Amino acid sequence: MSDWLDRGNVGEVILAVNHLSDKLRMEVAARKMENRMVLSVEETPLGTGGPLRLAAGMISGKEPVVVINGDIVSDIDLKGLTRTHLASGAEATIAVFRVSDTRPYGLVTLDSRDQIIGFDEKSEKAQGPGWINAGVYVLNQSVIGMIPERRAVSLEREIFPVLASGMKLGGWRHNGFWHDIGKVKDYVATNMNMLKRGEHLLSNARKDISPAVDIEHPSHVGSGCVIAGDAKVGPYAIFSPKVKVKSGTMIRDTILFEETTVDEDCHVEGAVIGEGTRIGKGTTIGKGSVIAGEVVIPEHSVVNPGSIVLN
Repeated sequence: MSDWLDRGNVGEVILAVNHLSDKLRMEVAARKMENRMVLSVEETPLGTGGPLRLAAGMISGKEPVVVINGDIVSDIDLKGLTRTHLASGAEATIAVFRVSDTRPYGLVTLDSRDQIIGFDEKSEKAQGPGWINAGVYVLNQSVIGMIPERRAVSLEREIFPVLASGMKLGGWRHNGFWHDIGKVKDYVATNMNMLKRGEHLLSNARKDISPAVDIEHPSHVGSGCVIAGDAKVGPYAIFSPKVKVKSGTMIRDTILFEETTVDEDCHVEGAVIGEGTRIGKGTTIGKGSVIAGEVVIPEHSVVNPGSIVLN
């Protein structure tokens, strides 16, 4: 996401967070991004609008603000979106994306000038194809001032319909790729689709991985990973940095987060495994399993398909 923001000429970044804020703070520090990224922490959940109001005092200058939902992956042209917003005179401009069924997302209705004249959030009435809110906005700071303080507020239900009724809400049609990753199954599907697109292919020889390692593409192996020569990786394996895979292990259709270790003679298929987890020798992990971070799975365990293992 940092590269995406760079391409969009986005400068300072405020991360509005609640759950796992301490881990995010450590991640920002580890990546040496403290000069660019700051955290605004909610003590209680404030919806989609309340966090913006909470962070208002951290926003420098008077320029419009780019707001991005944390559960989407896209190649939306942030420069193009911002240019359109500035030229339109709208108070807020929403990137919209066309889908075959709008029910999970809500329906956005645009007029011939791409002004949003209707904003219906997640309704069974909105069946069929149409344009949806893509979760990326450019807002004048006056819009943030509309948000009530110290309570949960929904931008989609309380703020955007008011702007639409006053013809102050613009739409920007995005025709690239867009994925909602708010659910585990969608997160996995999106990562696998990106592999198919070639977004993360291990296309060049890596000095830290032996050429003898059997990596079947499409797969992605992060920096600092250590993989035994007789391990079998892929297809559709995604390893974050500093993953260790030991001798005789097979991993496919799986996402491993950073600093996870999979010991000898394991069989892992169709799983998501959190950071810093250790999978004991001779373990089998079934399809659809999700294992949290910092978990230790004992040797010779069988994790049945569809299991959820928490720490």
